[in-house]
Amino acid sequence: MNILKYNPIEVMNNMIGDKTTNKRPFFKEPDFILFIVIIIAATALRLYQLDVRPFHHDEAAVGSFAYKLFTNGNYEYNPVFHGPFLYFLTVSVFNIIGDTDFTARVVPALTGVGMVLLVYPFRHYFGRQGWLITAAFFAFSPSFLYYSRFFRNDIFITFFTLTAVVCAVKYLEQRNNPNRLIYVALGSAALALSVTAKENAYVTIALLGFPVGIYVLYRIWLLYRTRHQQHDIIASLEKNMFRILMDTGLFIVVFLAIFVIFYSYFFKDFEAVKGATFSAFSHWYEMHEIERIGGPPYYYIPLLFLYELPVALFAFIGSIDYVTRFIKSRENPMMVFMVYWLAASLAAYAYIGEKVPWLILHPLLPAVLIAGAYLGEVVPSLKQRPRWAEAAFVVILVLSSAFFLYTSYNLNYKNCSDPAEPLIQASQPPQEFQHFMATLYETADRHKGFYTEIEVTDNEMDTQLLWQIRHYKNVKWRVNLENDPVLDAPIIIVHDEDADYVKQVVDDDYHRLDSAKMAWYWFKPGDINYRFIMYRQLDRPRSEYGVVLFYR
Repeated sequence: MNILKYNPIEVMNNMIGDKTTNKRPFFKEPDFILFIVIIIAATALRLYQLDVRPFHHDEAAVGSFAYKLFTNGNYEYNPVFHGPFLYFLTVSVFNIIGDTDFTARVVPALTGVGMVLLVYPFRHYFGRQGWLITAAFFAFSPSFLYYSRFFRNDIFITFFTLTAVVCAVKYLEQRNNPNRLIYVALGSAALALSVTAKENAYVTIALLGFPVGIYVLYRIWLLYRTRHQQHDIIASLEKNMFRILMDTGLFIVVFLAIFVIFYSYFFKDFEAVKGATFSAFSHWYEMHEIERIGGPPYYYIPLLFLYELPVALFAFIGSIDYVTRFIKSRENPMMVFMVYWLAASLAAYAYIGEKVPWLILHPLLPAVLIAGAYLGEVVPSLKQRPRWAEAAFVVILVLSSAFFLYTSYNLNYKNCSDPAEPLIQASQPPQEFQHFMATLYETADRHKGFYTEIEVTDNEMDTQLLWQIRHYKNVKWRVNLENDPVLDAPIIIVHDEDADYVKQVVDDDYHRLDSAKMAWYWFKPGDINYRFIMYRQLDRPRSEYGVVLFYR
C-alpha cells in the first residue's frame, strides 16, 4: 500500500497477462467482471425513473438559467447560480436531445457513474476487496446516488476532485517519466473545471494544497538540517529545476486556459473573467455571514451516520488505525493524507455558516476512500482473528450495509420527495404539485396551447415556474392584486393567502385547485427516534407553501 514502492511495470504485466506464467488478462479476472456489474448497477440506479420526481426548487432555478442560455444564447456569471460548467454542458445536451427533466438530470447521473469508474486506478492500493468495496460504496451510496439524480453542481465538484487525486497518485508513480505531464495536465484541468462548476471548489483546492505546501517546506528544511550547507539545497533544487518549472508551468497554463474559456463565455466577455474569483469569494462570505440556512457545526456528522452508516463507521475506525500506525512506523502516508482530508473537510464545512445537505458530498468523498481501503485490509485478515472478533465484525458489517442499502432505496425511490428525508431539505410535494402542473397543462391544451395566457400573482412562484412553464409564450408575471387588476386569463396562479379574494373577483366559470409548491420540516432533537430512523415518521404535520390554481 506504500505509494512510493509502486512499480508500474509489474502492474502492467499483471494487467495484460504474463504469457510465461499463463496468467489471465485482468479483464478476464472475477474482480474485473464484478466491477463491470457494479458499474452497470450504478448506471441503472441513476437513470431509472430519473424524471419522475418533480424538479426541486433549486433544480428549477438552475434549469431556468440553463434554458435561458439554450434559447437566447445569453450567459452572464452569477455566483448565486454558480459557475458556467453545468450550463454549457447541459445546453450541449439540450441541443442534441431536447430540454426535458430527464435530459437536464442525465449529465449529473452519468457523472455519478464516473465516480465509480475513477475507483479503478486505486485498485493496487486498496487491495482486491478494498477497491471493489469502494466502488460499491460510490454506486449505492444514498447521498451520492441522490445527488447524481439531482440537477445541481456538487456531484461535479466531487468528480473533479477525485479525478485530481487520481492524477496526483499517477503523477507520483510517473514522477521520473515524461508521461507524468499527462497527469499534470489532466489534474490541472480537473481542478479548473471544478472551479468553473461551483465556488466551493476553492475550499477543496485550499484543503488539498495545504499539506502539499507543508510537505515541500518540510523536505527543504530536512535537507538543510541533515546537510547543513545551503549550497547543497541549491544544487538539489537546480538538479530538478527544469522538471519543476515544466510541470508547474503546464499546470498553470492549463488551469488558466480553462478558467478563461469558461468564464469569458468562450472569449465573448473578458471583463467577466476579472471579477469571477472576487464574486465567488464575496458571495460565499456573504452566505457565511448571514447564515441564510444555518445549522450547528456538527450538522453533517449525524447525516453521515444516518445515511452512510458503514462508510461513517469504518472511516472513523480506519482513520484512528491509519494515524496510529503512521505515528509508530510511518506506514501508508497516502491514507494518512486521506484522513487529513476528511478531518479538514468536516472542519471547513462545520465553520462555513450556510448548512445545506448537498455539501455532505465533500467530506463523504474521502470517507468512502478511507472506509473502502480499511475494509480492504481487514476483510482478508478476518481468518487470523479470534472467532468472536470475526463474528462480531461480520455482524456489524452486514447490518450496517443492509441499513445503508435500505436507506438508499427509501431516499432515492420511495421517499424521493418527502421532506422528512433530511437530505432533501425542502421538496415539491409530488402528488399535489404534479396534479397542479398536470391541470395547468391540460387547461392550456384546451385553449391556445403554448400561447395560452397565464397570470401569476404570487411573486414567490417565479423560480419554480420559470422552468415548469418555460415553453409558454404569454405569461404575465407578478400581477399586482392591490391595483385591482382584471383577472381573466384561462390560468391564474395565486398564493393561498390571496385565494379567497381572487375567488370573489373572477367569473363563476373558474375552477379552484388548492396545492403546494414546497414542503419542509424544521427538525427538532425530539424528532430523532426509532420510527424516524427506520421509517421517517414524524409526529407533526409538515410546513408547506400553499399555492392555488384558478382555471377555466
